[in-house]
Amino acid sequence: MNHLEVVILDANQGTLDEIAATCKALGAVTVQKVDRVLYTRPPKGMDALFLVLPAAEKWGAKPLPGKAQVLKTLPQDQSDGMPPYVVTGVVLRPGDPRGPLPETKMLITTALDAVREFNVSHNGEGIHKLGFWAVNLLNGVTPEQLATVFAEVL
Repeated sequence: MNHLEVVILDANQGTLDEIAATCKALGAVTVQKVDRVLYTRPPKGMDALFLVLPAAEKWGAKPLPGKAQVLKTLPQDQSDGMPPYVVTGVVLRPGDPRGPLPETKMLITTALDAVREFNVSHNGEGIHKLGFWAVNLLNGVTPEQLATVFAEVL
């Protein structure tokens, strides 16, 4: 995916160091330390932030099986620190593989697919810096496994 930087956010420097070391060769995946994990208060500079479905309901997120959405945030949200867009989580389909690794791969794949579609429909003038909270990616998945997933889908 051209010109997309994935930024993994966390307050724990040790976690970020592990992710940075395992994702180093990918180039498009970076890490950023925050003072506290405030789900709807990411650091400035993101074009979009991945949020699980319940956290994205405020912007009209719908449970679409196997598909993530890109939703515009409101000007008030942006003045409060949210980026212009949120990328929603995904609902698993009945036949989708279960478990931490396949579910994390689906989460990342569907989020990146939604960003790709969005950027194509906006002539590339869309999302170039996408933030993920580490807690959403490391739920039963090691930094090494996460790096493998990103290597497969980026």
